[in-house]
Amino acid sequence: MDRRRRWADVAVVACALLFWTAVFEVALRIVFRRSLDFSMEMWKYAVALKLPVADPNLGFVHAPNTSAFLMGVDVRINSQGLRDREYSLAKPEGVYRVLMLGDSTTLGWGVKAEETAAKILERQLGPQFEVINAGVGNYGTVQESTYYKTRGRLFHPDLVILQYFINDPEPVPRLSGGFPLDRSYFLAFTASRWDGLLRVLHLRPDWRRYYTSLYDENSAAFQAARRSLVELSETVRADRSQLLVAILPELRVIDGAYPFDRETRNIEDLLESERTPFVNLIDGLRGHGPESSLWVTPLDPHPSAKAHALIAAQLLPLVRDRARNTQPIPSRIVR
Repeated sequence: MDRRRRWADVAVVACALLFWTAVFEVALRIVFRRSLDFSMEMWKYAVALKLPVADPNLGFVHAPNTSAFLMGVDVRINSQGLRDREYSLAKPEGVYRVLMLGDSTTLGWGVKAEETAAKILERQLGPQFEVINAGVGNYGTVQESTYYKTRGRLFHPDLVILQYFINDPEPVPRLSGGFPLDRSYFLAFTASRWDGLLRVLHLRPDWRRYYTSLYDENSAAFQAARRSLVELSETVRADRSQLLVAILPELRVIDGAYPFDRETRNIEDLLESERTPFVNLIDGLRGHGPESSLWVTPLDPHPSAKAHALIAAQLLPLVRDRARNTQPIPSRIVR
């Protein structure tokens, strides 16, 4: 009798847990259906718009012909895996084509597609220019270089702009989960809040220490990122295109002394040694109001529409200069 009573008690507890888990799942789906919570929106982005690939240096791509409402805006992916309109692989006659590589800061996390630096540039440059937004959230240097070598070069760009961010030496991430991890709001919410708690308790590094740690010379991921920058430069040059690296600062700390000067200089030194042109965007972003005015939300320092406009303003004369001094390259077959 005691054993049956104990099993009955266990069953009651299990049923109660399942019931309240279901209640929380429904509640979270309602609360976060349209939210500005960075962690939950990034999880939804991965579930709705990303597709794993076998290439270990790429990890994932955008799933073609998908869409989702994320961080307050519509994000639509075209048949080519781009947050952009459709482009022919064959470049139109007389058009100077620019391909912008990068992560979520290039994709336009939290801003409308037409407010991204790529689309602002395209409008300002005029009808003889195309600026293709090839940004993919959570991409690092290894993935951006791999994307160009396997997909981006097929668009035959005259100019490739790599928007480099401080966390680009991260190891190539993998899409984790599978059912139920990729479907449960409750599990995603719990995981994100647990991670936040560990950071508050200093059991995981804060963002400053984390970014600095990525530039450890003994890190395999950092060395892979450096090699990928070199390979990208060499590949673009072999394609008779030009490469411009635009270094985007961490927008939380651009006023006053920038805490990642040493890390930035490390990348600049590498680019100089490869004779790869670059521009540090920090000066053009300073002095335009408080730092937070450049953020998507007070808790998410991704570039806002204002920041994207300031980025485009710095890139505009550089693109025009290269277009004036270089004849557009013809479309070519990339083998």
